[in-house]
Amino acid sequence: MGVTMSIGRRITAMRGYRVMTQEELGELVGVAKQTVSNWENDRRVPRANELKALCRALECSSDYLLELVDEPSDHVRW
Repeated sequence: MGVTMSIGRRITAMRGYRVMTQEELGELVGVAKQTVSNWENDRRVPRANELKALCRALECSSDYLLELVDEPSDHVRW
């Protein structure tokens, strides 16, 4: 079994892959830059509605962010 990444690290990784700033991601999700920072630093976790918006903005599955799968788009269906 490999090393798992926290939800915060996964958000950071996907944001980097999508070449977005915390501010840009926050705008897409409808939260402040500080909220994104709190998620990425594992000080807070996204609420359900925020998680849904995150998945859309980052184009990844909730299963990936929630550490249920190791690939970002295993179950994405748009």
